Amino acid sequence: MSTAVITLRAWSIEYHETMAAAERARREVEKWQDRAVRFVAEVFLVWPFAKVTNDIEKLMGLLEQLESFPSSILLEERAVTIPTSLHDLFRTMCDVIKEAERCGFHKGLLKSHVNRLKQLSQQVSGFAIRFEDAQRKLRSRVPEADAKAYQESFAAYRNAKLVTDEATEDDERSELLHF
Repeated sequence: MSTAVITLRAWSIEYHETMAAAERARREVEKWQDRAVRFVAEVFLVWPFAKVTNDIEKLMGLLEQLESFPSSILLEERAVTIPTSLHDLFRTMCDVIKEAERCGFHKGLLKSHVNRLKQLSQQVSGFAIRFEDAQRKLRSRVPEADAKAYQESFAAYRNAKLVTDEATEDDERSELLHF
C-alpha cells in the first residue's frame, strides 16, 4: 500500500508540474500571437494614421490663416459651426488616441503618429476655444441687426492698399499737387 501511495504522489506531482509547464507554454504562445497580430495591425494602420496626421496638419495651417483674417468673418453663417466642429474633432481625436494607447500602438510603429496626434489635438482644442471666445465677444458687442453692416465695413477694407503720407516721385511730377 505504501508503494502505491508513493507512486500516486509522484504521479500527482509530475502531473501538476506538467500542467504548469503547459499553461506557461500556452501563455507564451498567446503573447507571441498577440504581438504578431498587433504588429500586422500596426503595419496596416501606418498609412491611415499618416494620412490623418497630414490632413490635420493642413487643417492647422488653414486655421492659422483664418485666424489672421478680421474677426468679423466669424459672424458669417458658414463660420457659426467652426467652434462646434473643432470641439467634435478634438473629441474624436482623443477617442482615437485612447484606443491606440489601449491597444498598445503608442509603443510600436505608430508611436510617432500617436504622439503627433496628441500635439495636434491640443492645437485643435486651442483653436476651438479661441474661435468660440471671439464669436461670443463679437455677438456681445455687435447687435444681430448690425452684424451685416459690420461685416460689410470690414469687407470694404479687404482689398485696400496702404498709401504713404509722404509724396512720391510721381506725386511731385504731377501738376495737380503743386499749389
